[in-house]
Amino acid sequence: MSQQASMRSLWSAPPLAAVLAVAAVILSPTADAKWGSSEPCVEPNGMTLKQQYGYSVAIITPSCTQLRVGERWAPSVPWVMDSRFEQMPSGFQTDYGTPVDDLRGKFKSIDVVVDPGSPYQSDRSYPADNKIWEGELPDAPGLPAVDSANLGSQDPLPVGQHSVAVYWTFSAPHCDGYTASQGTSCLLAGKTLVKQISFNVVPTAQPTQGT
Repeated sequence: MSQQASMRSLWSAPPLAAVLAVAAVILSPTADAKWGSSEPCVEPNGMTLKQQYGYSVAIITPSCTQLRVGERWAPSVPWVMDSRFEQMPSGFQTDYGTPVDDLRGKFKSIDVVVDPGSPYQSDRSYPADNKIWEGELPDAPGLPAVDSANLGSQDPLPVGQHSVAVYWTFSAPHCDGYTASQGTSCLLAGKTLVKQISFNVVPTAQPTQGT
């Protein structure tokens, strides 16, 4: 196999080790700065998630998992990048000068699946356009970050336990600029599961987290 064909194979089908590495980051967001923190309802600086992202609906995260019945909501998926490509995996190609520009140029859509696998499953897809939030997160000052929460809000849900899965779709591999490891610093072309959150919807009269 030629070197060029080998590189195409590397980026077209993720090896098991890469899948497991990405899954580990998804399930333990604090393990790598690029996924932000676990995002409590109120940050140490006193800002709520709605204030931080300038969003009008409730935001859920792995640490902020309660909604009031009747609330519209969105799942938070932060992605922190280096300000430049300090390191890149072998075979990675980009026409962009920074990881942020690389993400914006390759990020095509977000899919939100509510209550996956249940009889009440709902699926929605949104374009990854210029509305995506960009800024800095409290636990990663000085580094650019994006969050797909504001690309589309979800309908209110009935009281009870629910879950949501978020997928990002890229036209080509995207890397965050931190390391030369494909498994820990890159999202491959196509659709990737980037976040799963379990959460509860409570009656209006019951206090929720962060209130």
